[in-house]
Amino acid sequence: MRGSLVISVFRVPRELVPDVHLPEGARMITLAGNAFVAVAFVSYEPGSALTYDELLVATPVWDRGGVAVSVPQIWVDSEASRQGGRELWAIPKQLARFGEGSSIACVAATGGVALPGTWSTAGWTAQRLDGRDVRARMRLSGRYRLVRAAWMFPAGGPLGYLTGRTPLVSFATRDMRLTFGQAS
Repeated sequence: MRGSLVISVFRVPRELVPDVHLPEGARMITLAGNAFVAVAFVSYEPGSALTYDELLVATPVWDRGGVAVSVPQIWVDSEASRQGGRELWAIPKQLARFGEGSSIACVAATGGVALPGTWSTAGWTAQRLDGRDVRARMRLSGRYRLVRAAWMFPAGGPLGYLTGRTPLVSFATRDMRLTFGQAS
């Protein structure tokens, strides 16, 4: 998959984070009672298997002796993506419409300091959906820049627990590459 993204990391008291349905043996990573929640808006563009927009929440988890990522909340504007994410990867995708007036979130990224070179990260997702545990290999790469991201989360919406919070750090890229590998 290829496209662009804006991603911000927030520190949130653990008790405010909605339940994360993790595979057996996995647990959310916390520090001093806080969870770290990454929120990303992704636009998958031509050249991808599907073209669509996505808003997701990811949290780091400890699974099988290492760090993985779990996606407890995610919205897409593509039925094919929703269905595939649920069936293949146990990712709880829901349908949504994005744009001005979204009841979930909106973001504006400004400024930016380019980080040198291309950055790449690889790891695992750890998911549980409808009684199925799925772990999948993933790789994300791109040329990133540090940005100021202004998020708006409606207080009564599904990400209301982030209302009024300032990101610890935010990144953006226009040349993102994402690969999902074989599930285990």
